[in-house]
Amino acid sequence: MAQEFILVDFENVQPASLGSLKPGDCHIKLFAGEHQKKVDFALVQALQQFGSHAEYIQIVGNGKDALDFHIAFYIGRLSMAHPAAAFTIVSRDTGFDPLVKHVIGMGIACRRVATITGSALVKTAAKPAATTAKTSDKPTPKPAAAKKAVTKTPRAVANPPATRLKEVLERLEGLKAARPGTRKALRSSLQAWFKPAPSEAEADALLDQLARLGHITVTGNKLGYPPRGG
Repeated sequence: MAQEFILVDFENVQPASLGSLKPGDCHIKLFAGEHQKKVDFALVQALQQFGSHAEYIQIVGNGKDALDFHIAFYIGRLSMAHPAAAFTIVSRDTGFDPLVKHVIGMGIACRRVATITGSALVKTAAKPAATTAKTSDKPTPKPAAAKKAVTKTPRAVANPPATRLKEVLERLEGLKAARPGTRKALRSSLQAWFKPAPSEAEADALLDQLARLGHITVTGNKLGYPPRGG
């Protein structure tokens, strides 16, 4: 099985947990800024379970994009040591996207996600309200509950069910016309084949799994397939 490396931009995303990631699934490298000195205790406990497969990397320097360059360097070094490895950058910084596109164009599996699947973000403690010199005997009314902002984040599927992968392969093999030639076309087919339709992130996870298993090859946005019946 190809190795997967999760590279966390801790300056940009501070997860409180590792969500659905489990020891043995992947290698995790958490990149912290030069002045970041604290990591949430629950996250530390979760990382400890990964043993030598988890690593803290505190960068040197705090210039613009300094941490981004460190992540780019590690992807290059690790891809040389592990040619079949897949890389996931955890960051909301869209500045990584040109790097991801370039890396994919070189035949290396790579993607950027905004959060670790199933994880929560570290909650920032609220600032204490300023006290006044005069207090009232009346009970303080409870503030109206604030409406939680609903942010739709794509749900990634690290390991799609084997039955679904089998059905995808059977459908691809049974297509009389040409098989989808781009990621976008195959993603649309995947969403049409299943009810309920998988989300875009779930479809991308299926595509990544097909690539890791050698059922498709990805060159930029173009797809290749082994000979039928192969």
